[in-house]
Formats: sequence, C-alpha cells, structure tokens
Amino acid sequence: MFPRKSNASAPQWRPNPHPADQPGPWPRVAFWSALTALGLAACGGNDGSADLTARSLAEACPSYRASALPHNARVTSTEIRQAQSDLPEVCVVRGEIVSSPESTIRWAVELPQGRQWNGKTLTIGGGAFDGFIPTDDPWYQMLVGPSANPYVKISSDSGHQVQSFAWGNSDVALRNHAFDANHYVLEVGTAIATEFYGKRPTRRYHMGQSNGGRSALASTQKYPKDYDGVIAMEPAISQQAHQVNLGPTVLRHIFSKPENWLSAEKITLYARAETAACDALDGLKDGIIGNVQACDYVPTDLLCTGEENASCLTAGQIESIRLIYSSHDTPVTLARGARGYPRYGRGGAATSDWQAYMFGTSFAARDSFNFMAAQEAARLVERNANLSLLDHDPTRFSAEYLRLAEMIDATDPEISAFADNGGKLLIWYGAADTCVSMYRTAAYLESVRQLLGVTKVQGFARLLTSPSVGHNLDGATEPRAIDLLAAMDAWVERGTAPDKLVDTQFAPGSSTPVLQRPVCEYPKFPRYNGAGDPSKAESFTCSAT
Repeated sequence: MFPRKSNASAPQWRPNPHPADQPGPWPRVAFWSALTALGLAACGGNDGSADLTARSLAEACPSYRASALPHNARVTSTEIRQAQSDLPEVCVVRGEIVSSPESTIRWAVELPQGRQWNGKTLTIGGGAFDGFIPTDDPWYQMLVGPSANPYVKISSDSGHQVQSFAWGNSDVALRNHAFDANHYVLEVGTAIATEFYGKRPTRRYHMGQSNGGRSALASTQKYPKDYDGVIAMEPAISQQAHQVNLGPTVLRHIFSKPENWLSAEKITLYARAETAACDALDGLKDGIIGNVQACDYVPTDLLCTGEENASCLTAGQIESIRLIYSSHDTPVTLARGARGYPRYGRGGAATSDWQAYMFGTSFAARDSFNFMAAQEAARLVERNANLSLLDHDPTRFSAEYLRLAEMIDATDPEISAFADNGGKLLIWYGAADTCVSMYRTAAYLESVRQLLGVTKVQGFARLLTSPSVGHNLDGATEPRAIDLLAAMDAWVERGTAPDKLVDTQFAPGSSTPVLQRPVCEYPKFPRYNGAGDPSKAESFTCSAT
C-alpha cells in the first residue's frame, strides 16, 4: 500500500532525518530442524497458538521469555504498543546481536494478537544509510500499509546507530548493512514467532524501498532461501555508481554557481512547461507524463533574454536540467565491471524529488540528499570528515569505491536458486524518481533475463512502474495506492501474477476512488484508448509506444 498524503518526513535515501533520529545461506529445512531441536513452545511453555488466542497481549507479552536465539541474539525488552491510527496493538520484542566491536545490530519484532496473526512474517527494510529501526518510524509503517498488520513484522538498524557513512570502514558493518543483518534478524524473528505462537511461520516476505529495496534484492542473491516473496520498491541497487557519477557531473554543476541552482519557484516553472510539452504523448492530457520515453522536451523556450526573473531560466539552469536527463560515465569501474549511471525519468520536477534530491533548500545549504550521499561516500574513501564534494575526484579512489560496491551493490544476476526455491520478485518504480534511476534496475533485470532466460524470469519476476510518481511517492495524482503486499501474497499463495494491478487516486480524506490507471510492466505505460471514462483503468492499455 502506498501512503496517502502524509506529513511524515520523506523516506529513505532522503535529506531529512526521520523521527527515530531523536532521543551464508542457511537452508530453510535446516533452520526448521534447529528450531524443533530447541523444543520451542509458546510463552510459558504451553502448547502454543490455542493458548495465545485465549490470552490478551497484555498477559502474553510481559511473560515472554526467549529460548536460545540464533546468532547469539539477546532480548533487551518487551513492550506493548497500544493500537494507534491504522496500527493494531502489538507486542514489541527488542534485542541486539553483537557482530563485532564495530557493529551491533539492534532489532525489533512486532507480534500481533494470536487471533489476528496470519501465520507469516514481513521483514521491513530501512533507508539511506540505515541506523534506525523502520518499524519504529510511522513512515515505514505507512509504506507497508494496513495489509501488513496481520504479519509478524521484523526490522533492524542494519548494524549501526548513526546515519552517516563513517561505519563503512568496517567490513563487518558493511556486510551487516548490505545483507547479513536482515538475514540474521529474519532467523531471530522466525524463532521468536515460533516460540510466541507455538507454530512456525508458513511464509516469509521482505518489503523495502530505496536502500531497503536494495537490501531486498540482495537477499535474493545472498540468501535465496530466506524469503518466499521479495518486494523491492525503487531499489538503490548501485549506490556507489550513483555517488561516483552524479558527484562530478550534475551535482558539481548545480552547486558550483548560484545561477545553476533552481529554487522551488523555478522547479515549478519547469514542471509546468515539461508537463505541457509531454502530457498528451500518452493519448490524454491529464497532467500525467505517461509516455516517459517519448518526452524529450528541452526548455530553451524558457531561456532568460534579459535580466533573470521568476518566469525564465538561465543557461546554467537549463544545463542543470539537461544533466538530470543525461547518463554519466565517470571512469571508475565498480562491482561486476560496471561503469556509469543512467539518466532519470521524466516528471520528477512535478514531485517533491527535485528539491529533496537534487537542489535542496538553498544553494548555500547544499542539503539535497544526492549531494549529501555523494559527499558522505567521498569523505569515507578519502578518510576526511570535513571534505567538500566539490573538491573530490572519484577517479583517484577507484579501489576504495570498488571495495564498497563489491560489498553493497545488489547487481548479481545469478538468482536461479531464489527462483528454484519458489521465490517471487516484485520490483516497482515511480517513473519520475529523481533519486534512484529506474533505468539502472531495468538494466539489471535484463541481465537476469540474459542469464536465466526470458521465460524463466517471467515466471517469478516483474518490474512495474507508475508514471508521474517520484521517490517520495508523491506526484501529479497523489494520493494513490497499490497494495503490493497483497499482490505478492496472492502470487505466492495462489499463483496469481501481479499483471492486473490498478493505481488508484482517492478523494482527499476519503476511500472513494476518483482516478485509476493500470500499473504496467516496464517499459510499457498506460496509454489512453481514445474513448471511455478517463478516470477508469479499463480506458487505458499498457503500451510500449
């Protein structure tokens, strides 16, 4: 479920701190055998689910005592989180895994009332550089939506408690952040759920966005038997490519001169012009740039002919826009021999993305997230906490960037073990994303097809997109909703592939749908049929042209 209009801070790979900032594969059969050997039982040692369904969480939660947990995990507290808004009452079990002196994984497992548990677990990925527990953040609870409430929810801070990149000096911390923390905590959460309810989870899913989407994809590559289904939303699968290639090109240009930087007013000016130029390319003028591929608008008609003002763009600002829509190739070779980073999709100026991820709040602040992320990486590889990104040459630190990319990137196409285990992979992007390029992940999925074959990949994986939606999940038609978790569960349980999903806009403060579009498999987009109610999904066909 995509969040509707919210005042919560922007998500992972984001410039603003979230509220929490304040104050080797183990085969599933072996794991179940290990749990059985421990003689796991429900809290208090009774026969399990029947006991819990008759008891309130207020009784069961304080009395819960964990047996020996995997990976030397220890429980640090249990607490009741009272029902609030769309979230039910749950028992929250917290704990930690000390991996090394440089990396301690703090985790939380949310256990719903026994009668409400659907017998499944959901791992929720974090964002940006992690360092917080996603289930403690209302934004991430909104991200997975009410469909997640019957699940045991599992999350962690990925092995560090700060949101800078300083911990990247430790290989253990890097592995935890990249893929190990989710694996370890999944096994801990599975053991706790089995103890608490007296029965083993029947399905295990992973859902995350941006860096959380990257970690979701990483699980299919590193621990292919962990999950029955993986939902990767706008995954940041090549973070070092993002940092190495955007830093010396678009970001250096934007922040080198004030006349290259776009204010919120200038972003709006461009957004209106781009929409006017490209809106009808999908067969309907509706404020949505559906045919992203065909949009090649260059705002030379907005060039200032005299003194700069709010109704025109400088030559430097037009160049900034051109760079956003250009691919870049800094000569630094990263994991699997990759180089370069592709362009962004059209429509991001009409979302919050351009200000959040490219331009920030002011030229002087240099607080856009893309600038911050690239600067954090530059400071890590140069081991200089005060370095400015504008003074950094990534080509002098190729080996350091390669080390990070080989640890963190989720670009290995060999995921046949995940597919052969029955796993399903659902990737979704907002086509206007201006933080993470959807074209990078599209290229990755194509590499999977080349290795495993088109027919096999179509049997277990999909890449879906929604036009005019940015990385912050806002855009021209918000609020909108697609229940990706329910779609994944239907695919795993009933074999119903997510080929007929509908993107829905609701009336403000209402559950009444006012606008619908089909969710199309990349590179297709919703093209208007030329007739029919333009507010109905059936009036559109997914088309590649």
